[in-house]
Amino acid sequence: MAQPPLKSKDYPSLVDQFPENVPVTVVHMIRFKATAVYPPSSPFVSLEPISGRDAFFQRYIPAGEAAAKKVGIKPAEPRFFSTTVTNLLPHNDIAWDLVAARQYASFADYARYQFSNEYTSEAVPHREAALEEWSLVACVEEEYKKA
Repeated sequence: MAQPPLKSKDYPSLVDQFPENVPVTVVHMIRFKATAVYPPSSPFVSLEPISGRDAFFQRYIPAGEAAAKKVGIKPAEPRFFSTTVTNLLPHNDIAWDLVAARQYASFADYARYQFSNEYTSEAVPHREAALEEWSLVACVEEEYKKA
């Protein structure tokens, strides 16, 4: 049975499922809105209109890094960004615009950051304005052992 989607508020309850003080890589699959859309109630609604892609890179990423510093964690380390995405499996019909992998010092740090007021007030509005659809996978690296 598939697990229902999690919300950032649920992340702290998952910390015990990850090894302590082991880096976690979060893989993002992203589809951008053509134009970033801020709701009328957003404090950012008066910003100059830009594409979803530009809002992600020029607003969300810097706001997220600033929020991480305010929370007291090391901002995510970019591991991989690919803007040319081709689906190779016929059942995967989402045309992702970007696949990215970003590494955090631990899942505990990632959860604390995602759950923080700094992140939710300063970065999330830009993410929500920029993204049409997205998916996240949290990964812990393991050593590959040949058979």
